[in-house]
Amino acid sequence: MEIDGLITRAVLALKGGDTVKAAAAKMMERGVGSAVVVEGGKPTGIITDRDSLRLIAQGVDGAQVKVRDVIAKRLVTVSSALEVLEAARMMREKNFRHLVVVDGAGALVGVFSMRDLVVGLLQERSGAAVGVSDTD
Repeated sequence: MEIDGLITRAVLALKGGDTVKAAAAKMMERGVGSAVVVEGGKPTGIITDRDSLRLIAQGVDGAQVKVRDVIAKRLVTVSSALEVLEAARMMREKNFRHLVVVDGAGALVGVFSMRDLVVGLLQERSGAAVGVSDTD
């Protein structure tokens, strides 16, 4: 099963010049755990609720720090055609809780999160059980 049908498409998008404090506030308002940084129409990074907490714990003033200054320098993106189990493997190996999904041109399609992964794995599991005959 591909992740395409599981992706969260209503993504919170931020600009690199937004502050970490503003990013955290917007994530709280929307009830989401991440926001994708978009510059020039393409995703350049992702900031998560954990990133915000880590910075606060380190004594960083989130009102003074820009999102572009704290995101990873190289964003890892995936295609919506990625298989669910491959997404799970990638998330485990890279210690990611979110994958940024892009189209062939690199434009933002959505985010695939741990929550989406659980839904996909449950669907795969129940789909496999449905295929078993009662007469076997």
